[in-house]
Amino acid sequence: MTYVWVAVVVVLVLGVGLIVWGSLSGPAPSGRDVSARRTVQTQVGAVMVGLSLCVLVIAYLRANSS
Repeated sequence: MTYVWVAVVVVLVLGVGLIVWGSLSGPAPSGRDVSARRTVQTQVGAVMVGLSLCVLVIAYLRANSS
């Protein structure tokens, strides 16, 4: 069961990292605008954070009700 919690925390951290990375402004090193890619990164990060937080809340509620 420890592997599950490690995986949930890793998904949470990666999601926050994608949100932060996607929110950075400025052009790519090649000079192209990468706002569309960064928007997708932010959305994927938000989904990852949301899923991991849902898993943590559900686990907390199930443990608390027992």
